[in-house]
Amino acid sequence: MASIRQLKSGSYQVQVRLKDLPPVTKSFRLKKDAQEFARHVEGDTELLRKLGRVSAEIPSFRQLVQMYMLQYQGRDPSTSGRIDWWAARFGDIPVTKIDAYSVDEGLYALHKSGLTGSTINRYKTNLSAVFIFLIQHPDFKRLELSNPVRKDSVSRYRENPAKERFLSDSEQKRLLLACRQSRWERLHLLVLMALTTGARKGELLGLTWDDIDWEERTALLKRTKNGRRRKLPLTRPVIEQLLDYKAEDEALVFPASFTRKPGKRSAFDCKKVWKQSLIDAGIEDCRFHDLRHTAASNLVRAGRTLFEVGVLLGHSSTSMTKRYSHLAVQDTRAMVDSVMGDLI
Repeated sequence: MASIRQLKSGSYQVQVRLKDLPPVTKSFRLKKDAQEFARHVEGDTELLRKLGRVSAEIPSFRQLVQMYMLQYQGRDPSTSGRIDWWAARFGDIPVTKIDAYSVDEGLYALHKSGLTGSTINRYKTNLSAVFIFLIQHPDFKRLELSNPVRKDSVSRYRENPAKERFLSDSEQKRLLLACRQSRWERLHLLVLMALTTGARKGELLGLTWDDIDWEERTALLKRTKNGRRRKLPLTRPVIEQLLDYKAEDEALVFPASFTRKPGKRSAFDCKKVWKQSLIDAGIEDCRFHDLRHTAASNLVRAGRTLFEVGVLLGHSSTSMTKRYSHLAVQDTRAMVDSVMGDLI
């Protein structure tokens, strides 16, 4: 049933209550408009039972994106830009009007713009996450929508081959020597930590002195790519360098070199000094992230198990660690020879 009451502001508020449904409330400047709205809602009970609220409250895609980003806690800095691209494309279209065909058209537009298959699939994943948020949202569960991104007719683009660059022992030595001669004195420490812990650049640059446990010889990563905390083991040479740089007036282990403002914490931007160190060391085709691969390679070649490597790198699944399995061929050959080498 519907009830209409006049508010202190002079407007009229109508509330419609039906069994097993949340109340629908709306205000109008004129009483006749409130009465017309009440008649419309009461006369469309099937719509209410299907949606749980009036159809006018179905959000546009742009509104949905705003709601999604308010609760988003992911670690990927590229997510916002990719979702903004979808918001610009779909704009004020009601979410119920976006189907698999329109999603596939968007993916094809990305393909025509020259993006790689891997990048296009990231756009697709981000859009799917927005629709999953809509489907699971308590205000919209009664819509009983399906995720258009997951329809079979939506294309999936060929992924780029995973790039695996491992520095040789001589390259590692040349790189560390070049880093010692860098104009940024802490570059050697940063690279050494990357090679010995397998941590990502962002994880290391985000470290604070409070994260260092001197007795345990560990560094605590509070923010990681998969959202889980983990501790990095620190070698004694790393600890010795850390002690050399520790200062009471610094919060970050790798602070920006410019004058710090009170309360502001910025990590050093090492792009230029990193590129220069590669030139000085005579190393080509190497990203900072390849130091993470190199750390894993060093461990596997030293006979450590893939499980141990996965623990150090903080992999959430064994599939991530399997990329290093080919490096363990000598160890697996020795294992087979020792156990079954006498079979004839």
